[in-house]
Amino acid sequence: MKITRRAIEEVVNTVENSETGEVIVPLEQFWAHFGIPDTMFALQQDMTARLAEQGLDVSFEVVIALPEDDLPLIGDFDVPNQAAPIDLSAESVRALSIQQPWAELILRREKNLEYRSRRIREMGTLLLHVSGTRKPENFEGSDLDPESLIYGALVGVVDVVGVQEVAGEEGLYAWQLAHPRRFKQPIPYLGAASIFKVPMAQVKAALQTLGSQSS
Repeated sequence: MKITRRAIEEVVNTVENSETGEVIVPLEQFWAHFGIPDTMFALQQDMTARLAEQGLDVSFEVVIALPEDDLPLIGDFDVPNQAAPIDLSAESVRALSIQQPWAELILRREKNLEYRSRRIREMGTLLLHVSGTRKPENFEGSDLDPESLIYGALVGVVDVVGVQEVAGEEGLYAWQLAHPRRFKQPIPYLGAASIFKVPMAQVKAALQTLGSQSS
């Protein structure tokens, strides 16, 4: 099966002509557009049925969005004096996947705003996961070498201390970040869209080493 240029252009045009620069479509519609079967369909149906037994509704969607242009990396906001405590007895830890070089800039304290199309409601610590995606355009104007950075791994933690809707950008939110802390060794890990959970057992040793780091 071959993804045609025309199919790609139709998606791009749809997003560019949308009011918010973002289009949300059902997974089956997304794959059908390219003439490709949804290989996760059976798993999605099983998960939907299992959650329905618990009284929950679930839907699987694809969010297609334009990248944000000319948005500041650094914002001025109140930051707690101390990093948020991490409950090492918890079963899992929340994580967020971010592309390079943005993840590296967060760890270097050169980026404390993360732009998302959804408001985050629960503040506190997030594991910082680096996406495996490599986009040359992300590095335009940057002095970072793409080949020197980590990809496809958990690299540290950062606290979300606030969220604010971006002025003039309806449906776009700036997550305010503080106290980034880098793991001594990256942990290879497959990320997921939006916030996902990582079993504590897989990161506990790395989190324990953060106690001696300055926040």
